[in-house]
Amino acid sequence: MRKSLSALAVSASLAAVAAVAGVVAVPSLAVAQDPVQELANAIAAAAQTADSEASAAGLSPDEAAEAVEAAIQAVIANSGATPATASAALAAARSNLAASGAITPAISVAIISTGAAITNSGSGPAAGGGGGAGGAPTGGAPLGSGGSAGGGGGGGSDYRPTT
Repeated sequence: MRKSLSALAVSASLAAVAAVAGVVAVPSLAVAQDPVQELANAIAAAAQTADSEASAAGLSPDEAAEAVEAAIQAVIANSGATPATASAALAAARSNLAASGAITPAISVAIISTGAAITNSGSGPAAGGGGGAGGAPTGGAPLGSGGSAGGGGGGGSDYRPTT
């Protein structure tokens, strides 16, 4: 009887470990398949760590925001994400942090500032650029073609004709 109770306890322990391992493995597979959520999680973790370290070091609110922004930008730069993916991940990280009550003024300022930097970088769909095959810009006159005979057309808000 004692042996069967021990065997039952061991198999219950193994089942519990397997159940926990299964629960842990499934979300990690889902995260690995979603680059936006994976990057959002990394951004949130880096932002919270930098914010905690800035607070522990007694930095001013502006200095804390700069430290958090630097951490967020490092995560994005190291990820190799496109501007569109980085923008989506920033929005997701902000939403997740706000929902969990973990967003601070420094984190909020850093996310907004980083998002503006991505938008103003002038590259990729997040900055209003084109999105042809492989992310190549689309539109515009063919290479080697002259300007319009009527003098009109072409360019966007940042277009400056050569004179």
